[in-house]
Amino acid sequence: MADTDKQETETGATPVVAPTKKETATPVASVEPRFAKEQFQDSQQFTNIEKDFLSALLQGERTYTISEAKSLLAEFNAKEAK
Repeated sequence: MADTDKQETETGATPVVAPTKKETATPVASVEPRFAKEQFQDSQQFTNIEKDFLSALLQGERTYTISEAKSLLAEFNAKEAK
């Protein structure tokens, strides 16, 4: 009899088997919520000036994540004034 068989009969419980690498390596993709241009106007994460810039920078028919909106603001602020 194998050791696991002895453990099963002696304790009455089935031995716990560790999950395989495939079972533990299933990452869950986190999806950021997306917002319409109008929703950014009601956001408390941006100042009034940033909201004004976003209303000019964002396209009306698209949706954006907060990180995308912040990235657009950062790119705009990094540009040199003409």
